[in-house]
Amino acid sequence: MSTMLMKTFEHPAAWTRAQMQGSEAWKYHLTHDEVEELKAAVQHAIATGKSVSQLHAEDFPLPVLTPRIDKLRDELEEGRGFELWRGLPVGDWSEHELSVAFWGLGLHLGSPIVQNSKGELLGSVTNTTGTDPSTNADSRFYHTNHAAPFHVDGADVVGLACVRPSKSGGASLVVSSCSIYNAILRQRPDLIPLMYEPLWFDHRGERNAVTGEPYWVTSICGYINGKLSMMYLRNFIESGQRYEGAPPLTDKHRDLFDLIDELAASDELCLSMDFRPGDIQWLNNHTALHSRTSYVDWDDPARRRWLLRLWLNFDERNRFTEHYGFYGIAVDSETVSS
Repeated sequence: MSTMLMKTFEHPAAWTRAQMQGSEAWKYHLTHDEVEELKAAVQHAIATGKSVSQLHAEDFPLPVLTPRIDKLRDELEEGRGFELWRGLPVGDWSEHELSVAFWGLGLHLGSPIVQNSKGELLGSVTNTTGTDPSTNADSRFYHTNHAAPFHVDGADVVGLACVRPSKSGGASLVVSSCSIYNAILRQRPDLIPLMYEPLWFDHRGERNAVTGEPYWVTSICGYINGKLSMMYLRNFIESGQRYEGAPPLTDKHRDLFDLIDELAASDELCLSMDFRPGDIQWLNNHTALHSRTSYVDWDDPARRRWLLRLWLNFDERNRFTEHYGFYGIAVDSETVSS
């Protein structure tokens, strides 16, 4: 059973901006041998004749890189909760080869899950719509060039691979949700109980994979097995109020959300990083929030900002409580995953 943590969470995942800026430990550059192994694995996988989503880890052999991926998994779940990889040879591959490479890496780290009701397992983060998700409750920030609020994604891990950066802007912002929790405990301990109460989170035009409802019910925080987790998507919580029966948000809830937003964007906690072609950002959604600044894209469609995205779940999942958790997005029966 979940308990309420009322003392400082002492853990590597509770980091500050200064600690990360003073360290290079969260950055990893792929070695020449690892890159060559990736290139060979891509060709091996393509030779199977399978589509990307049909490939399994054994179709993408990585004997040299596997120990480093195991270390990454441990760092994500037991350590600081994020890592930036550099050196993926995106300029050497076609779009299909890029997809196979990123998918293959993900298979060795966790199990890919669907990212939307279309059943997409390998997503593209690119500006395809002019809608503003802050005013349109059924739209998504990853399909726009608008600044995104701090949030988590609906999986244990999100991986973002940069193929092409924007013309300007589009910096990635990462913050420790564990450090946010510690700061709230210091500044407003009276708000902590609210973080363990169930709220309705809007699926924004989609449905829950378990209940079929257009929302899911979870607390913002869970503490179990010595692990502190946070699920925060303010705009999803606020638009969840449109459903009959949703527990009404109070002024105290808004105080909590305002404080989380303030802390997430603070100079003390918020770490900014630019995406370069060949970068992969890996994040544990339970211990880190992420965001993105607005950006200006290139006029040439072939140069426009493009990231590949994976949502991955670990085989061992021991963070869910009776209130805290995420159970996936239902796939529309009329769509077929590519």
